[in-house]
Amino acid sequence: DFRSMLGNLLPLVRKAAGEDVSVTTHIGEELWPIVGDSSQIEQSIINLAINARDAMPDGGLLNIETDCVEIDDAFVRLHPGSRTGSFVKILVQDAGCGMDADTLSHIFEPFFTTKGPDKGTGLGLATVYGIVKQNGGHITVASEPGRGATVLIYLPVAEQPEPAAVPA
Repeated sequence: DFRSMLGNLLPLVRKAAGEDVSVTTHIGEELWPIVGDSSQIEQSIINLAINARDAMPDGGLLNIETDCVEIDDAFVRLHPGSRTGSFVKILVQDAGCGMDADTLSHIFEPFFTTKGPDKGTGLGLATVYGIVKQNGGHITVASEPGRGATVLIYLPVAEQPEPAAVPA
């Protein structure tokens, strides 16, 4: 139950984001149940909140949205590594410093960091990527210098069992 999990996680997200970052949310009313390890998914969202905080040292806005989506063949053609089906989409968007194309091409590499010495390990986004992939999902990041970053995570919907036949 992703909606319930996220509701319980938001106080930690706000704490991780810091006092100078305003956290806004738009959580879909009826989110489909997802497949995934809740502690890993929580860790991913916290990692994204910490990265957003670090990208906005003077404060700013962190926006988290969720919705249910159907991924089709057209999406898969544009996003290699994705697959068709029903997913819960998680958008995490900050108003931070943003990243150039070269930085974006390395963000999921373990130990890659733009932070100074003793400021980060370079494992946050690599961990998020690994968790999303391990849980059968897909992740994309869009960013430009001075325009913040938008992370989109797609987690597969849990298969709903067929209703049992009711005796006549």
